[in-house]
This record gives sequence, C-alpha cells and structure tokens, in this order.
Amino acid sequence: MNNVISWLGGTLIQWACCMAVGLPFFIVAVRSASLRGQKVSLRGPVQLAVFFFVTLALTRLEPVWPFTKRLWQAMTLEAICALVFIYMMRSASEAGLTLRISSRAWRDSVIVTGLLVLFVVARRLAIRFAGIGQAGTASVVLEFILYQLTMPGIAEELSYRGAIQPGLNKVLGRPWKLLGAQIGWGWVITSLIFWAPHAFRVDPQMHMSFYWPTLTMQLIAGFVFGWIRERTGSVFPPMLAHNLVNVVWTLV
Repeated sequence: MNNVISWLGGTLIQWACCMAVGLPFFIVAVRSASLRGQKVSLRGPVQLAVFFFVTLALTRLEPVWPFTKRLWQAMTLEAICALVFIYMMRSASEAGLTLRISSRAWRDSVIVTGLLVLFVVARRLAIRFAGIGQAGTASVVLEFILYQLTMPGIAEELSYRGAIQPGLNKVLGRPWKLLGAQIGWGWVITSLIFWAPHAFRVDPQMHMSFYWPTLTMQLIAGFVFGWIRERTGSVFPPMLAHNLVNVVWTLV
C-alpha cells in the first residue's frame, strides 16, 4: 500500500509541477485565441492533461515482470498508451503518422538536427573541459546504446508530438510561421511540458529536486523536436532526431 501511495503521490507532484509550467502559457494562448475570435473548448486540454498524468504514472512504475528493466518498460508502456490515445482521439494524419514529407522539409529537418547534434557535442565537451560533474567518465554498455537508439524517441515523440502537440494545435491554432514551419502556442506548451518531467524529479520518498542541466539540453531539444514535427507534418523525423541526439549525448 505504501508503494502505491508513493507511486501515485510522486506522479501527482511531478504532474502538478509540469502543469504549473504550462498553465500560464495556456492562459495566454486562450486569451490570444479569443482576441482572434476563436472559441476555445476546454474538453480537449483536460483530456490531454489526464493523458499526460497517465503517461507519467506509467513511466514511474516499478518493473512488473522480473525480466523487464525499468527504462524499457517505462518507454514501452508510454508508447502503447500514446498509440491507444491516438487511436481513440486522433486520426493517423493528425497525429503525424505519415511518411508524406516534402524533400524541402526533410532537408530543413536534417539541417536543424545537425545543428542540434553539434550543440550537444559542444555542450558535452564544454562540461568535460570545465570539470563539471562526471561527464564522459562512466562506461556505456551496448544495451543502453540500443535503448537510446530506439525507445525514448518512439515513446516520447508519440506522446508529445503525436498526441499532445496536435491536440493543443487543434484548440489554440497555429498563427505563426517560423523558418517554414506553421507553429502556435501548442508548440511552446508541448516543448515546456516535455522538458518539465526531465527537470522536476521526484524520488520514491516523494522528495522533489530540480535538475538544472536540463535547461541547456532537454528544453532546447524539445523546441527543436517540436519545430521538426510542424515543419515536416510527421512524427517520424522528430523520432529520428530524438534518438540520434540521445545516442550522440551518450557516446560523447
């Protein structure tokens, strides 16, 4: 019973922190939409908030089966949850489950991904040069590389860029254009709540800590992945970019 309380309590704390990050921007977005004459229904955002809570809870579960490792289980459950949500609430095209991508959009996403990879390498080397933390000192096992090469990008992009971002876009619109991508407050809010669980960490004793390095890693990466999603209209390019960045970060 104590384990269940700790699991749900920790999830609730983390979820509340994430909502606190995104809510002010959502309020501004609703106000902006109303000024454009657009009516905003809260039904969709509430469904997304519940979905987000469920995904956080699933990723915090202890291994259910003895042969299952926590990281693999967490991402597998999140991916399944996202696919179920998409099947129930979205069309495949709306969720970005398409490979119909223009050559120019592919080119732009490759360029931006390359710039992000260069930034990750430079950041990692700067941390090592400055002697901050233990960057690069731990051995890396093949299983962890395979994990970074597959699961985080698949699961998190399905959740954030396949379910949440298009859901918010549908409610709030996409009134801006950035480097060829039609974007809106959904891009901003999704990027922030993608970053927030990486930053606000809650241990099994329900003690919360804030991980500052995410401000120069996951926060920036989240905005980039979200932009790639809007530029290409597909969830697959940000999946590839996400996994590539993770592997480079692991190996450098």
